[in-house]
Amino acid sequence: MKTIVTGLLLASTALCATSGAALAERTLRATVQVAVNHPVGANLVTFKDALEEVSGGEMSVEIYDSAQLFKGSEVPKAVASGAIDMGVVLADEYSGTLPAAGIFSVPFLFPDYATLAKAADPEGPFRQTFDEMIGSTGTKVLWWQDYGPVQLLSKGAAMTEPSMMKGKLVRALGKPSGDFIDAVGGTPVVIGGSEQFMAYQRGTVDVGMSGTTAVQSRKLYEVMDTITMTNHSLAEFIVVINSGLFDSLTEQEQGWVTEAAMHAEHSLREETEANNVASANWLADGHATVTELTPEQLRAWQDAAAPAVEVFVQDAGEVGQTLVQSVQALY
Repeated sequence: MKTIVTGLLLASTALCATSGAALAERTLRATVQVAVNHPVGANLVTFKDALEEVSGGEMSVEIYDSAQLFKGSEVPKAVASGAIDMGVVLADEYSGTLPAAGIFSVPFLFPDYATLAKAADPEGPFRQTFDEMIGSTGTKVLWWQDYGPVQLLSKGAAMTEPSMMKGKLVRALGKPSGDFIDAVGGTPVVIGGSEQFMAYQRGTVDVGMSGTTAVQSRKLYEVMDTITMTNHSLAEFIVVINSGLFDSLTEQEQGWVTEAAMHAEHSLREETEANNVASANWLADGHATVTELTPEQLRAWQDAAAPAVEVFVQDAGEVGQTLVQSVQALY
């Protein structure tokens, strides 16, 4: 009798353990290279809160911020390998293996926020082509994080003319921005976002390149006191998840994740333009010299940068050409 009771207890324990596992909360681990009070990091918190709410607490997110686990350049491989479930990464970080991923750094391709919003339409050809391309790496795009236009940073003199770049060492985000720098006579030096402050402070480069809000949030104005509003490219981040992990989620869980992701994307897109304008105004209010280009100066920059667009299309092949044409069709 004792043996039978013991067997029933063991079976009961095993059943409870199985039931507990089935009902256990699923936790997604996410890495981001900035703090959670930074717009990009805060947007990840928006996703976390939305997912936990829509799933009724059945899914949660653990955020590892400030690059405590992986630097931006390490995120694509870390997510693809399963070393981390999710990651926030600058789209340019994929351009080493997928040249077309550098599309957002092609100079002057995205003239305004409205064009980007159209390109970001999940049902549109640009978005579908881009996301499918990233999907070939073992990572699935969950949502885009608009961070706004990129400006040139310098000390003392504003970079109002392309000729002023000649012979200068210039921070590049990746190959497309490097091609832009080459086209205007500078020498590109790839420097990660979190490494900018020290690089500028040490004089590693003569000219910086960063998003408007980053100049304020990262205090780059302390080491680069002049900002030229070229708006020549976009700092577009994407949030990716391990493809195998996403496929392993139940249909309901996938629905929850997708709903929370779209909520986070739309939330940030609605705030991006206002945040960038606010940062530009804040910088101009005694923190840095902010210079707007005249139409003639902007045209000179666009003309000088044109060869970089041609290089991008050559390097990125058919996919790159498709993406460029998709964007230009939105003008």
